[in-house]
Amino acid sequence: MKGYCSLARESNIWLSLGGFQEKGSDDAHLRNTHVLIDDNGNIRSTYSKMHLFDVDVPGGAVYKESSFTEAGKDIVVVDSPFGRLGLTVCYDLRFPEVYQQLRFNHDAQVLLVPAAFTTVTGQAHWEILLRARAIETQCYVIAAAQAGKHNEKRESYGDTLIIDPWGTIVGQLSDRWSTGITVADIDFSLIDSVRAKMPVSKHRKPAEFWNQHP
Repeated sequence: MKGYCSLARESNIWLSLGGFQEKGSDDAHLRNTHVLIDDNGNIRSTYSKMHLFDVDVPGGAVYKESSFTEAGKDIVVVDSPFGRLGLTVCYDLRFPEVYQQLRFNHDAQVLLVPAAFTTVTGQAHWEILLRARAIETQCYVIAAAQAGKHNEKRESYGDTLIIDPWGTIVGQLSDRWSTGITVADIDFSLIDSVRAKMPVSKHRKPAEFWNQHP
């Protein structure tokens, strides 16, 4: 992590990194942690993945992340020169309420989703879910995706994407397996325009409504 902090400082860039295995509250468990480093090389914030990947993937392997990982409990947002950032990790992507909280309760403008989706789930759902989260929250989504074989039993899908608040892909590597960099502008005027023309934040039912109409 010290090396990444030095890289951020020397390159004058922010780094969104994840997930890292961080020591949990006991010796039997770790946290799956998203680390945000600013351009001074300081760890600005960390987020522990809330949703643990305990699944039997159809056509794939069985995973039980909870056997060694402790779930996080806290929503994390961070102000930056390129917008108000909402931090998530990988499997969180399947739970829209996290992203609704980040946008509508914490005013996020850019959602960060570092991930290592399996090949089977990535091929079926990765892009669709990312674009859905961008559209429903009217935020930019930046999803750095691990790709390739980790070992003989595990392979990640890849396909790093940047998606704008209208759901349009504005950044993507030339193929989903490559290691590389894709770049896109964060256009605050586009965020404001999309939100003004389709003011879903004003149309959402409050939590009290759903409590009264279960």
